[in-house]
Amino acid sequence: PRRAQIMRGLTVFSLLFRTIVLYAAVVAAMRCMGKRQLGELQPGELVTTLLVSNVATLCIDEPDLPLLAGLVPIFLLAALEILHAAASWRWPRYTRVLFGKPVTVILRGEVQQDSLRRLRISGRDLAEALRGQKIDTPARVLWAVMEPGGRLNAVPYAQGGEPPPYLPLLLDGVVYGDCLRAFGRDEVWLATLLQAQGTAKSRVLMLYYNGQDTLLVPKKEAKR
Repeated sequence: PRRAQIMRGLTVFSLLFRTIVLYAAVVAAMRCMGKRQLGELQPGELVTTLLVSNVATLCIDEPDLPLLAGLVPIFLLAALEILHAAASWRWPRYTRVLFGKPVTVILRGEVQQDSLRRLRISGRDLAEALRGQKIDTPARVLWAVMEPGGRLNAVPYAQGGEPPPYLPLLLDGVVYGDCLRAFGRDEVWLATLLQAQGTAKSRVLMLYYNGQDTLLVPKKEAKR
């Protein structure tokens, strides 16, 4: 009986030890993956988070499984997520292919019904999302976009003497054609603007425009 009690005590101690180690490993892995894991998750980040939690749960539930068999997959998944984030930063097209791109659903107060149909979003869903941003009607919206993560972002028209809102024309080399059209512009005008600024698409991190003024953020070369 005493030996059985000792064995039960060792089993409990082993379970507690494995839980503490795996908890620390998961926290460390999430920290390594960056602060984005603490906010809204992209599909790939959500998959990684679920896999990490499942691996940790399996190792806790299966005391006969070597602890290393849980630690290795956790940090491998973290490394893959870091590699994916680096690839997304280095090659924006990689992100667009993998996760898609923002889709305009309202432009200059007009609902883009073809976009809603493609996204399988009903008018009720759109109205609910607008109410969540305290916008009562699409007519008040200059530009609304469905982000790849599934969240609607809307830019309302300026009111009460406010300055016109800025919209993105160029982000990471990607031209936002819908925003150009919102101001009655096209890519020829954009090319002329960049030439006047003495720059090119590949050297622009962010370019915003509100119909009057531009806000350009150039890319800085990485320090060696």
